[in-house]
Amino acid sequence: MIKRYLVPLVLLLVSLIMLIGTEEARTARADLLGRTVFYPFARSISAIQANGELKKELAGLRVQLADQTLRNLALENELKMFSSGTAVAFDTGLVDFEIAEVIGYSGQFQQRNLIVNKGLRSGLRPESPVVSASGIVGKVINAADTYCVVLPFSNPQFQIPVMDRNTSVQGILQADLRGVISMNMIKLGSQISVGDTIVTSNLSRLFPKGYPVGSVSRIKESSDNLFISAELNPFTQVENLEHVFILRKQMGTLATPQGQGARQQ
Repeated sequence: MIKRYLVPLVLLLVSLIMLIGTEEARTARADLLGRTVFYPFARSISAIQANGELKKELAGLRVQLADQTLRNLALENELKMFSSGTAVAFDTGLVDFEIAEVIGYSGQFQQRNLIVNKGLRSGLRPESPVVSASGIVGKVINAADTYCVVLPFSNPQFQIPVMDRNTSVQGILQADLRGVISMNMIKLGSQISVGDTIVTSNLSRLFPKGYPVGSVSRIKESSDNLFISAELNPFTQVENLEHVFILRKQMGTLATPQGQGARQQ
């Protein structure tokens, strides 16, 4: 019974003490209590406010990084297109992106999808590519008014063409039920090594060419000795994502060979 009323009694006593005396005396007592009794509470509030500001600043920096990565890719792809007379340009039609927060998951751990808090009202549609500031994430497979479901690259149902950034060796990105991410269907004898960076391929109609995927951690041959496979360390950890960037696409874009419908300079 005493413990129940102890805290209210203490607060009442402190309030009475603060009301007694001159304004200078009350100010001095308030300063003393702020530096002693209430110091931990004041510090906690300051720490919470500072943490919130840091989170906002970090989110802003991630947006800037994703935007800069996309701009750099556009410039690199345009340069490659005009420096090679035999190149084929695949126009992704990407115009901008929508920031979305991961609010849930569906499915089992190695086969689960992400649920994010943006949908049709934000202009998102199925087959929209999804990225992070570090690399690819997946694609939208279902969209409602206020949310959508994202199929991540860690799900075995997800597959896209990828390539070695240095040698342009092509392969297919796929995960297995153990959660191992691999670049499969690589022709035997291809120039690919441990440590190479793997990016999205020019054959992909989903992602812009050259967006980061991961680095090669191991090379192994297939059982039929016709292909090799490269295990990857992905740049994006899907299970740790808080926010993603969903790219909007223009409708009706087609792949056009260099010099036929491609913009000239």
